[in-house]
Amino acid sequence: MNRRLSEEQVRSLCRELLAKTGKLSGRALCAELRARFGAVGKTERVFAIWRDEMAARAQAVAMPADAADAADAADLKGRLAAAEHAAAKNLKRAELAEYRAQAHLEQWAMEVERLREELAALGGG
Repeated sequence: MNRRLSEEQVRSLCRELLAKTGKLSGRALCAELRARFGAVGKTERVFAIWRDEMAARAQAVAMPADAADAADAADLKGRLAAAEHAAAKNLKRAELAEYRAQAHLEQWAMEVERLREELAALGGG
């Protein structure tokens, strides 16, 4: 039976095995392909994909942690500044709403008191 394995099947298996063990030989990849799919495919093609994935893995590992940390730190600082700005804006809005609510309550309390005094002056109560 001539089954053609897709490039994505080979790549995903290669990435999976690299994630599990951290190391992967071309022969181990071929053995796992045979075990899972019952076929290996063309050795030249499988090994080309394996070399690509190994190079990508090496490049990802070679990226200095400091550069990644610096980028993360800059991103976090920007997000923190934006969050602090939004928090200050929301606090100002809440304080203004509280002030308006208090002024509204005081206005109506004075109106009620004035009406009570007016009623008392008329002798109604």
